[in-house]
Amino acid sequence: MDKTVGMRGAGSVAAVFMALVLAGCGSDGGGSVFGGGDVGKTIVSGNAASRSAVDVNPDVFRQDVPCPAIEVEDNGYIVTKSLRGKDDDPRALEYQASLEKWARKCRREGGEVKMTLGVSGRVTPGPAWKGGEIFLPIRATFVSLDDAGDGKRRKPAATTLTVPVTLGAGAPAEQWALVEQNLVVPQSGSVKLEIALDDGRKRRQ
Repeated sequence: MDKTVGMRGAGSVAAVFMALVLAGCGSDGGGSVFGGGDVGKTIVSGNAASRSAVDVNPDVFRQDVPCPAIEVEDNGYIVTKSLRGKDDDPRALEYQASLEKWARKCRREGGEVKMTLGVSGRVTPGPAWKGGEIFLPIRATFVSLDDAGDGKRRKPAATTLTVPVTLGAGAPAEQWALVEQNLVVPQSGSVKLEIALDDGRKRRQ
């Protein structure tokens, strides 16, 4: 399943992305769930000063939905694109893109568990880049941690999300961010989410 999600720069995207409280790339996969800083604002409503009835929101006390761990695929942190047939020539480098931060939060909705995934990074132009728009694919794959009873792994469920990034020739590195709110978590067993940059070419770490 392919989706194009244009989320770059400031505005509503930055607001949603910052709400994810993105963690750095660490040994735990860099994933972190949302913080709970607004609990005090949502527990009760009503006018305490006038001793009116106070309504308790039961959603505040529900346990968070468990969320699969996030890992970056081997060699999935960086992709480079060069002029055709000149991958080994540094002067032919068009751009280099990196994946730097990620986070997730899960919720139960309509009988399914859905994940909100946030990822960010930057794109740096190379000597051969003439300016324009880059469509940067991010692959997200739910990988089963269980076998199917016959020693074989279940088929991974993969989604490709595309981030458009406008990059000028000779410009400084451009940051990008993407938030996908409706990744359906498979419920057939234990899973993890693997993410990676993937432009269809050779990836290197």
